Amino acid sequence: MTRNRAANMHLLEERARQADPDRTLCARFLPVGIRPAVWSLILFHDELVRALAPARSAAVAGPIAGFVRLQWWREVLDGQRPPDHELAPAIMHAIEGGVFQRATLLRLIDARETELIPNTDKAAWQSMMRHGAGGVQRAVGEALGVKDEPLLASLEACGAAYGAGAMLRHWPKLQQSGRFLCPEGEDGLKEAGQVFLAQAEVFSFPKETHVAFLPSILAKRDLARGSQQAGQPRGLGDRMAVMKAGFFGG
Repeated sequence: MTRNRAANMHLLEERARQADPDRTLCARFLPVGIRPAVWSLILFHDELVRALAPARSAAVAGPIAGFVRLQWWREVLDGQRPPDHELAPAIMHAIEGGVFQRATLLRLIDARETELIPNTDKAAWQSMMRHGAGGVQRAVGEALGVKDEPLLASLEACGAAYGAGAMLRHWPKLQQSGRFLCPEGEDGLKEAGQVFLAQAEVFSFPKETHVAFLPSILAKRDLARGSQQAGQPRGLGDRMAVMKAGFFGG
């Protein structure tokens, strides 16, 4: 590996870490060859989430601003628009190379669009979690070469469980943000997260895929604590639990 390429990879990882430290930590246990694509995926997902912010704050445009930004990404992924965002070439290269499935990344956009439509339907929220946070983890499985649909579905559940735990970590703040939260409140969110975890069946699959399930380690800990952890930084114990599972598979 050339020095410039190594420097670029380090910069990409650092950007992913700043945007999403949890998923970046988990990605460090993936095979070296797919890590840059997964770091780009993490940044892509963060970009979609950030597209919601103008829609929340714009008094005039309302959700239209968010829909416009998300539609731009949809057109990029569909090949209808030049990939002139700094992340777009890497994402398109990964799709064209078969690292990620286009349909999976389009569902990430679907999930964020769901947040722009006022809704109190629990089924819609569950679908959003599976397509959004769940879709990120499904894409990680795709990068690992997973083809088995039940295993990919379990990865979706793993990602959704992590997403539910993350919502609990930031519950008071998110209540003020306008994000699409579990309609049944904090208790319902904890219950839904536990159901997602059960559906993930984390350790019943081959060892070579266990690294794709590492976010479930954080999900279990976050769901157990609930919103009591709100405002607290991620503890060393959480990171050590991920590292232990990453190195030893359990």
